[in-house]
Order: sequence, then C-alpha cells, then structure tokens
Amino acid sequence: MENERRNTVRRSAVVRGVLEYILHNPSVTLSSETLQQWLHVSGDAAERILQRLVHSGLMREVRPGVWVRNAWLCAQRPGY
Repeated sequence: MENERRNTVRRSAVVRGVLEYILHNPSVTLSSETLQQWLHVSGDAAERILQRLVHSGLMREVRPGVWVRNAWLCAQRPGY
C-alpha cells in the first residue's frame, strides 16, 4: 500500500483519468466501490479521491456514499 502511494506516475495517471471521465460525462455518478473497481485502488484511496473531488467543487454528495458531478461544470462547458 505504501509503495502504491509513492508511485507518483501511477497516481498522476489515475487522477488524470478520473478528471477526464468527470469532465466528459455530465451525468457521472460515483461511489467509493465504483472507484475501487474502476481504478483498481484500495478503499482508502478511493475515499481520498472522492474527498478531493468534493473539496475542489467537482463532485457533490447526493445521498450517503453517492456522488455526482456538480451542475456548474455543465453550465461552463458549451454543448452541455
């Protein structure tokens, strides 16, 4: 686990992939379990990713354990 956190190349690729997915999919819905399966990361890593997305304003929790993309992102992107 510790080695996984120190692998900055992998971490950067994971972050880029998540951001790209969120930005290109306005109806995205995520949970910790979804991220774990999709990214092949631990539950702790998935929770950290979700919390960072929430704190950055990209995602919001709609019910316990389920996050969606914030609506303001759609308003700022033409065609959505």
